[in-house]
Amino acid sequence: MKRLARSIALLLLSIAIGVHGCRKTETPNVILIVIDTLRADHLGIYGYTRATSPHLDELFRSGTRFENARATSSWTLPSVASILTGLSPAVHGLERSNSMLSDRTGMMQEAFQKRGYETVALSANPAFVTPIQGFSRGFDRFTVLHGPPTGNTSVDASPGNSSLLDWVSRANADDVTSAALDWLSSRTSAKPFFLYLHYFDQHGAYNPPRELAERFGVAAGDPLAGPAQWPVLQAPEAPDEKTLDVLVSLYDATIAATDASIGRLLGGLDPALRASTILVVTADHGEEFGDHGGMQHGRTLYDELLRVPLVIAGPRIESGAVVSRPVSLIQLWATFAELTGIPAPPASDDSGANASLLDAAGTQPVYADLDARFQGDLQQHRRALVEGDWKLIVDPHRGTTMFELGSDRRETRDVAPTQSERRSRMATSIADRDARAVLRREDAPPGRTSVDPVMRSRLQSLGYLQ
Repeated sequence: MKRLARSIALLLLSIAIGVHGCRKTETPNVILIVIDTLRADHLGIYGYTRATSPHLDELFRSGTRFENARATSSWTLPSVASILTGLSPAVHGLERSNSMLSDRTGMMQEAFQKRGYETVALSANPAFVTPIQGFSRGFDRFTVLHGPPTGNTSVDASPGNSSLLDWVSRANADDVTSAALDWLSSRTSAKPFFLYLHYFDQHGAYNPPRELAERFGVAAGDPLAGPAQWPVLQAPEAPDEKTLDVLVSLYDATIAATDASIGRLLGGLDPALRASTILVVTADHGEEFGDHGGMQHGRTLYDELLRVPLVIAGPRIESGAVVSRPVSLIQLWATFAELTGIPAPPASDDSGANASLLDAAGTQPVYADLDARFQGDLQQHRRALVEGDWKLIVDPHRGTTMFELGSDRRETRDVAPTQSERRSRMATSIADRDARAVLRREDAPPGRTSVDPVMRSRLQSLGYLQ
């Protein structure tokens, strides 16, 4: 009997160990990489002819790639808030520079914590991806990274000088990657982890390493590689073609720098860790280079600003798959819930927010919002809706326009006059969504932070204030 009891005990112990081992392998780590200001069509995997992104292209081929992913807004604060909350800007309310998330609004990283994950964020955006906006809630550690000053250090660095390249000590892509690898190599916890990384090199002013700038055709000493950038970037209209070419080349060089750094990050992951980690790479918004007459971002809702790269790679993810249907970054939380078992986002009236990106059943309407970013701005609330190949933009300044994206990817031909029935139906969908959003926002209204002189100077040096 003793021998039988001992055998049964050993059997039960082996089953327990096996179950524990399965649980560990079935609870993958997650690394979410958000690359600030990266438009999809400047990556090779999305058809760009310049060699900006060999490492990212390889990663995108190894997982499920989304051809028509869109951010919920065309600048950082509302877009990142949507990623972390699973809510549209019309609901979470972070649409102005001094917006702060309500304590009553749930966040993705809190769901990871409840599932037993260690949660860490490393951000190189010193203005809008910080604890000030309420983004640190649910992270065990949230670090805003800084690097040495960049640009021409002979320029007056007093607060308020909007021509600066070097007032804000921006961490570059190598700084972010090094911080991530240092944290990964030093952690001793047996918990799975959720790591959020926010890269920032593509944000103006474009300041790539000199060797990369030269590789993309910008001569050493070109004035546009220094403070002369700012008047051009902040002008109301796009510059001449020659100037545009230089700025695009500088921008592409920053993509190449970020690509190399992310390649170093991926290469530095232990193979066993890599095999048990879900990797997601996307962007918070794109960048305009005269596509519709302007520069930078946060001014319109055209696709050079909304269409972003997106890949999901790792355990249980189909390799080499391409998803063509329109999707929104608002769906990331629901996707992680499916893949990791974290609590799902709260039931939402936001269309598609509770649908996993990997659920191929049907298509979801994709909304985007853009309100006035700063007090005193003359902008009014702009909205966009994508349904299949059709896109409607409601803009108080430019009017209501519609585009058939299948034949007009660059949104140059307004077909609204010939699509009155479709236009009316889509406009009604936006109005209905707005009405629901008002009620949801009343449940958890956003707060307001004070923009002190230091923050104001940072915003000016990043091009957010004139």
